[in-house]
Amino acid sequence: MHVTYLTHYAELYGANRSLLDLMVELRDRGEVVPHVLLPREGPMTDRLSELRIAHRVLPFQPWMSERRYEGRAHHRIGQWWRYRRAARARAQRNRALLPVLDDQVKAWGTRIIHANSSVVGVATDLASETLRPLVWHIRELPERQYMLHIDEGRSAYAQALRNADRLIAISEAVRADILRYTDPVRPITIIYNGVLKGARYAELRNEGTDRWASTVPFIFAMIGLIHPAKGQMEAVEALAIVRRAGVDARLVIAGDGKDRDLRQRIKVLGLEDHVDLPGFVADPYSVLREAHALLMCSRNEAMGRVTVEAMASGLPVIGHASGGTPELFTDGVSGSLYANGAGELADRMLRLVRDPVSARELGEAGSHAAEERFSIERYASEVLAVYRAVLSERPV
Repeated sequence: MHVTYLTHYAELYGANRSLLDLMVELRDRGEVVPHVLLPREGPMTDRLSELRIAHRVLPFQPWMSERRYEGRAHHRIGQWWRYRRAARARAQRNRALLPVLDDQVKAWGTRIIHANSSVVGVATDLASETLRPLVWHIRELPERQYMLHIDEGRSAYAQALRNADRLIAISEAVRADILRYTDPVRPITIIYNGVLKGARYAELRNEGTDRWASTVPFIFAMIGLIHPAKGQMEAVEALAIVRRAGVDARLVIAGDGKDRDLRQRIKVLGLEDHVDLPGFVADPYSVLREAHALLMCSRNEAMGRVTVEAMASGLPVIGHASGGTPELFTDGVSGSLYANGAGELADRMLRLVRDPVSARELGEAGSHAAEERFSIERYASEVLAVYRAVLSERPV
């Protein structure tokens, strides 16, 4: 079957990496011919070309955006108007693009439209225009996780969710968030992202044993977009507490984004020699191989692909007890949770540093748990079952 996927960005962060895994697995099985629409060129288009997956860049716009208000009342009113005008302009551009999107979807022989994010609002109009069924893959908690504003309002988002032929949520936390807006007409299918092929888990587990030969300095890692909601600032504060306790520890924060305030805080805390900021890293395992533990400090993380990648690598994970993170491992058995800020995070970090044997055991347990639950094969099979169910109801 021909499936057209819409993604809202062109970088290789978690949602797009999970999309690539899905498309390649289903294509290699001979089940799906994938096609991709995305709004701009970038690492994602490069990767699609390498994989010989048909794609087209058309500058459709997200229907959610960040809004920040500053200054006095009259300043805020002016900011509100500018945000409102920008939202209207985005909606107008999407409407103008619909005929081109429609032609491309039909030219590809598309049977299903698959939206890869809650942010791709144009997918609902495209599905209506082309009379193709829409599978909407919700991978985030848009307001809680990224503080996004829904341009057309919550009621419009709720109606769009109800209109989708199927909703896929990547965790129970995402399902609960969807239900904050609407009671959908159809059930929500929970499908956790697959992260690696099943056989790769054992290989990674074996490759990671060398890290435990030396745990001084003890290296903590964070990987992903640098954003206030991701908790990098809290991790830096915790590292300062850990080092004041006389422990030789370092922190690697791999990713790009809004790092100005983070760099300033690192300087104020005197941690310039103990925190590495290498920028975006295409291969997360290049960072994970050198680390002893992963910090997942994100608030309301929808699932956390990098959490599973770290578990697969045999790293113990310290995660914030919110969003989908508590669904990925068992606290104290295959990972560690904290809830109350930098002080509690530092306590969890110190436990690992001071007891590397237990840290290694925690990582190994996490690896086995990830292998059982987060294979690409399982992920693709469950999504394929959704496609077949949709087509049984609305054959195209």
